[in-house]
Order: sequence, then C-alpha cells, then structure tokens
Amino acid sequence: MKTPYQVQQELARIERLVPHLISAQGERAEEILGFHVASLYASAPPSEHAQITERTRRLQARCREAANAVDHAAFALLAPAQAQWA
Repeated sequence: MKTPYQVQQELARIERLVPHLISAQGERAEEILGFHVASLYASAPPSEHAQITERTRRLQARCREAANAVDHAAFALLAPAQAQWA
C-alpha cells in the first residue's frame, strides 16, 4: 500500500506522462492512461481514491480532446477526396 505522499508523487508522474502519451500514442492515450490509473488505485489507500479520481478526470479529458482533434483532422483530409469520388 502506498502512502499518501507516494500517491501524490505517482499522480505527478502520470500528469507529466500524459503529453508524451498523447504525442506518441494518439487515440490510445486514454486507454494507456487508464492502465496507469488502475494500477495506482490498486496500490493506494481508499482515503486517496477521491483525489485520484479528481486529478485523473482532467487528464482523461485532455486525452479525449486530443483523440477528437485527430478524428476531425482525418475527416478534413478525407472530405475533398470524397467529393472527387462522388
């Protein structure tokens, strides 16, 4: 079981990791973040779970925004090609 201090350190590490996950993994970033967060939940005392949830909710939102941006960019690239095929 991690101490509250160790949980804080792990959360800070995950927060630093998210931009790298987004740039390297794109749409899979949220899924990978989920594995890190699940591992942290498993090793953290129940008293820290609310704080983990609060801090990781923002990180998940960042991952979703990045995935949605990729989807919109891909759609923008396909739109002219679809017009030519019609």
